[in-house]
Amino acid sequence: MARHNPSEDTLSRKYNIIGEDVPETALFEGDALVSSLSETPRVIKSVYYYDDTGSELFERLCSENNYYLFRMERDLLTTNAKAIAGQTGPVSLIELGSGNEEKTTLLVEAYVETYGPTSYTAIDINHSILERAAENILSSTSDLNFLGIVGTYQTGLAQTKELSGRKLLVSLGSAIGNLYDEELYSLLLSARAALSPGDYFLVGIDLDKETEILEAAYNNQMAILGNLCVLQHLNWRFSGNFDIFQFRHVAFHNKSLQRVEAHLEAMQAQSINLQKLNFSFQLEKGEMIRTEIMRKVELHAFHDMFIEYGFHPVQHWTDSYKRYAVCLFQLSGQPTKFDSEAPLSG
Repeated sequence: MARHNPSEDTLSRKYNIIGEDVPETALFEGDALVSSLSETPRVIKSVYYYDDTGSELFERLCSENNYYLFRMERDLLTTNAKAIAGQTGPVSLIELGSGNEEKTTLLVEAYVETYGPTSYTAIDINHSILERAAENILSSTSDLNFLGIVGTYQTGLAQTKELSGRKLLVSLGSAIGNLYDEELYSLLLSARAALSPGDYFLVGIDLDKETEILEAAYNNQMAILGNLCVLQHLNWRFSGNFDIFQFRHVAFHNKSLQRVEAHLEAMQAQSINLQKLNFSFQLEKGEMIRTEIMRKVELHAFHDMFIEYGFHPVQHWTDSYKRYAVCLFQLSGQPTKFDSEAPLSG
């Protein structure tokens, strides 16, 4: 009788991925880029960070001493994952993004240890990323049913509506903080449409703090390289002529808007041409292109925003210096931001 590798057998039983990769034309919309580069100030959306090079640089950034976000969130989950599980009771976990396996595993293991076999769904735009996440998480936690949904957050969330039982939606890494207002509100509407009253939403978010700490986190070597690689991505994808040696990385704390902004500053006047988009524009010396925002929130205001969408605070956990928070919300009642008679769309 043939013998089976137990780990391979476990993976074959517990691991399912559905859907096709999101087309690159939908992720990297040329018309949207032309529009944002025609704004004042000019903007490149942060989706252009996350090609293979950008993702590798971000992983390196997370190990930088002054980039505290990864370390603090991991430590909070190490200490409080079982308390989170105790608050929600048994749930099906749904994560936006395939997640950093180290942090996700901490949360998953807490539910498995407390309640036994657990269901976990990850939503990501790429099938191979979900496969790697499944293999890594299941190598540590076997009592897990892993479902990967290939899609955007909005399309993936629409499919989770059919999952049975109480659910816990998870967004880690302060990923919500990278969204512009319209993107964040669209996500909250989609989350509300996908969940049922009584379901939970766990959010990791960076807190506003001293300018020196914030600017040190986003002005180290990995952050600088990651920002400049955005231009390389545009050159490759749209046959552009950005010269990365003629740009300077600039990241600063915008106190009035409670966010850090990353920019690329033109070091001389230059003409930019994106051939595949048939789009050209002139940059003046000192002109900046904004490439990313990182919200730094005040907890009370952050809670109030979620309340407007019907998510009520249950509990939050912070480090001893109150620099980072993991917040647990529960969906209940009607959102206060909308007319109760008006239907919500996802």
